[in-house]
Amino acid sequence: MPHLVQTLTHYAMTSTIRAAATALFVHHSTLQDRLDHAERLLGWDIRQPAGRCRLQLALAERLLPR
Repeated sequence: MPHLVQTLTHYAMTSTIRAAATALFVHHSTLQDRLDHAERLLGWDIRQPAGRCRLQLALAERLLPR
């Protein structure tokens, strides 16, 4: 899925799915489908507070210098 990281980043940075969909210029149903796919790949629910925090930490870790 070519837009997975971008989708997850926008979702993690915004307060709602609709806000993230607007930022990505996609319909909120499309974003829901992308998030469903991401959850299947990751193995955890990113829509729950603990999962969202875990997602934010994982995305922040990607920005650390190696």
